[in-house]
Amino acid sequence: MKFTATRTDLIPVLTRCAAVAAKSSTMPILANVLLSAADDLLTVSATDLSISVTGKVCTADADSGSVAVEARALLDRVKAMPDGAIFFATKGDTLEMKAKGSSRRYTLHSIPGSEFPNIPDPGSAKTVAAGLGEEMAAALGTVAFTVSTDDTRLHLASLLLKSDGEKMVMVATDGHRLTLATMPSTAKVRDILIPRPALREIKAAAEDGGCSLRLDGYSLFIVGNMTTAVKLTDAQFPPYEQVIPKDHKRIITLDRGRFIDALRRAQLMSSETRGVKVAATKDGVTITSDNPDLGEVREELEAEYNGEPIAIGFNPKYVVELLSQMSCDQITIALGGELDPGLIRPLTGDDYLGVVMPMRI
Repeated sequence: MKFTATRTDLIPVLTRCAAVAAKSSTMPILANVLLSAADDLLTVSATDLSISVTGKVCTADADSGSVAVEARALLDRVKAMPDGAIFFATKGDTLEMKAKGSSRRYTLHSIPGSEFPNIPDPGSAKTVAAGLGEEMAAALGTVAFTVSTDDTRLHLASLLLKSDGEKMVMVATDGHRLTLATMPSTAKVRDILIPRPALREIKAAAEDGGCSLRLDGYSLFIVGNMTTAVKLTDAQFPPYEQVIPKDHKRIITLDRGRFIDALRRAQLMSSETRGVKVAATKDGVTITSDNPDLGEVREELEAEYNGEPIAIGFNPKYVVELLSQMSCDQITIALGGELDPGLIRPLTGDDYLGVVMPMRI
């Protein structure tokens, strides 16, 4: 096998593939990328068996063939090459690479391409959403941070996505907080659970020229400048609509930026087991936190509130992360009782909300 490709074309594709290639003691080949040359086109693929990614690069002077090489090693060496064309050729069990017009060259140990795992093909998959771009990437970013990092709880380590032909809904929760974002969409997608690692791929594809989503059973294909195949999570997402408060009558309205700053200052006195107390009266909001080993903090903020006085505890980290996804000036916090979750959303608009569970203070 031989081919010539430019450094500029190779780096973006190899970077995406190297991010997916898995270090595995039981299957070392998963740390490799598959290079397949045919008809002046190089196909680059990587997989960790749950996510597969494939990109294509235009080549010249190609002889067909396939070979697998260590993903990170190949990326690092391509980056070390000067700008311009790079010539690749296999010799025995090595892949040689040489920069045209330069004496710089590298060799890498290679494995026959036939030993690389099969990469899923989206050929028969049904397109369920198309034209997903910056709006999709932005909406996804506002909810992905609440997907659980506990991979033993698959239903929480995934994002729920659905669309009814008018509105696309994305929901994520880790059990302590929940976020929901919506955007206009003509797509029709049944409830699917997308595992956390795949969200990065969707966001990258949406930002890089846009993408479409295709479904084939429990396989999701993200098709853009590159193609990503994902195994969907086979689990039941929590009944999130039951978690979102519907009848909270105590509404606090205050400045988002000032609230974030006050919570960050109070966070200096809090811990994982000791949150901050948010107390609301008709005079405004008071934020307090105390730590037996450090001391206490108290800060008052202007706010609109006409309900009965209430005090509720929150983990400040969760609230700050949620508020940081918003761009509005004013936000509302809807409260029930001291042990009920708080509903936080922008003062205007209905395309985003967050729910934060209370802490005992």
